[in-house]
Amino acid sequence: MMAASSFIQLLLVLATCSAAVATNESPMPPKPAPGPSSSAATSFLHACCAPVRHADACYNLLLPYADSFHGSLARVTRTSAGLATTRQHGLTEDLARLKQHGTGAGRMADMVLADCFNTVATAEEFANETLGQLDDLVAGVKSKKDLETEKFFAQVWIGSAASSMSDCMDWVHDDPAMSSPVLKEVTTLCASAKPYMDIALDLIDAIKFESVIYDRHNK
Repeated sequence: MMAASSFIQLLLVLATCSAAVATNESPMPPKPAPGPSSSAATSFLHACCAPVRHADACYNLLLPYADSFHGSLARVTRTSAGLATTRQHGLTEDLARLKQHGTGAGRMADMVLADCFNTVATAEEFANETLGQLDDLVAGVKSKKDLETEKFFAQVWIGSAASSMSDCMDWVHDDPAMSSPVLKEVTTLCASAKPYMDIALDLIDAIKFESVIYDRHNK
């Protein structure tokens, strides 16, 4: 009911493919305990995260995987997207749980909750395709056109997922029953998940053809 037409169009684009602001502060995991990552690996990760939204959270989230990136931004991005996918799946499950029990704040509030669940769950349907496109970038592409195609479809899904969370928060804010504890929990859950999408989206945007060629020749 409330999903914007532009969001639906993005999902249709992804369906076709399958057949053929921000600050450095966010509700992300705390900084992990120092691990055995090399200084070169952590310096590379810091450089990758520095330009993105929620830069500190990006670094802290991905630091445990720093030694697996081997100087590859595509690998950083794939890991980030994998974590974002897991977080979105968790959000979908949380919203399903809340929807099952209702808001206790009346019919309109329940409709807002149902729309939030439906929108987030629909966006999740294309997560595996997105990860597959990023796997292709890790493996290497043969042309800039291939790179832009893979990036485009990955950006469409990540951007749609982020938009679905923003839409939920907006709908709850606009609802007269927003004081409902259940709807407050919805906004908290969406606000916690969205930075994962923002980070992955910015990392995808930063991938350049030269770095993907490097990945292909240095697997």
